[in-house]
Amino acid sequence: MKAIFACPKCKTVLDLFRCPKCGYEIPQVHSIWQFCDAPAIQLDGGDKYIGYDNIGENFEPAVKYWDANNTERYGVYESCGDRLAAILGHDGIALDLGAGLGTASIPLAQNGIFTIAGDISNVMLATAVKRAGGRYANLICARMNAYDIPLTDHSVDIVIENAMLHLVSDPEKVIREIVRVLKPEGQLVRYGSYAQPLSEDEAKQNAYCNSVLSDISDVFYDTLKGFGYESIWFDNHFADVILKYFEKPCNEAVPGFSEIFTDKLKFRLHRLKTGAHSDLQNTPREWIDAAWRAADRYAVQRYGEDYFEIKGFSRYGAVIDRYRVKKRIEQ
Repeated sequence: MKAIFACPKCKTVLDLFRCPKCGYEIPQVHSIWQFCDAPAIQLDGGDKYIGYDNIGENFEPAVKYWDANNTERYGVYESCGDRLAAILGHDGIALDLGAGLGTASIPLAQNGIFTIAGDISNVMLATAVKRAGGRYANLICARMNAYDIPLTDHSVDIVIENAMLHLVSDPEKVIREIVRVLKPEGQLVRYGSYAQPLSEDEAKQNAYCNSVLSDISDVFYDTLKGFGYESIWFDNHFADVILKYFEKPCNEAVPGFSEIFTDKLKFRLHRLKTGAHSDLQNTPREWIDAAWRAADRYAVQRYGEDYFEIKGFSRYGAVIDRYRVKKRIEQ
């Protein structure tokens, strides 16, 4: 076990998840190490954040589908994980901050990288544990608060951050923590995708799918607003804050990777139906259910009973952004 975890009580380096100084032992629940007892969602006080305990697998129904059908998928996260291992080597230590369902953590672990899947949500991490299936001794799932990462200074080679920083009210505090735990030559890594050319017919098909999705979504949110819904989101300008501490990223497309996706409407509407959006995490369940019933009725009348099967067409490649620390900060 890597001696990089810090006691959440006194910050001493842990010895096999036990603090040699104060004696505190990190509890483990369902294979998830519990480094904090903070709530999954915090919308009061200074350090606000949105966790996904109320979302779980519904956040990425594509993952749920492929797992349930035992189908090997090679998508953006898998291709980025393989490429990152090829660039940086297989012997490093990675922290996947906001790891969620393990979509980035598991491919890194498959490549032999010692990987810490950190998230505030036990529900999301439980899915990561299930998907990993006990196959990776080098994968540690840890419930943690990004405002206070339970790792020692300069202890990891890379920090993966994919779609997490918009969920915190104070991204600078989180980014300072990322800088603190990175080794001097460590890197912040973010995955992404870019659109690849479509044929004229494919583009028309995709445009129609997008218009249907937008139309149904408008009915859903308009109904919510009638109940008094207010979106929760943080206007935090995290991209600007990243560049305060990191150089402009090295941007690299993953060679040879291309993926076609046609089920955009089905998966996006599933997330609406189940309330699996960050802006809905403070919305009463009965409002979401009522708004979905209204949207579903409208969609059936406008597009037919099988509207869920309307196909889009997206073709995209994968890209990795790697940021090097520009400014070390005093902690």
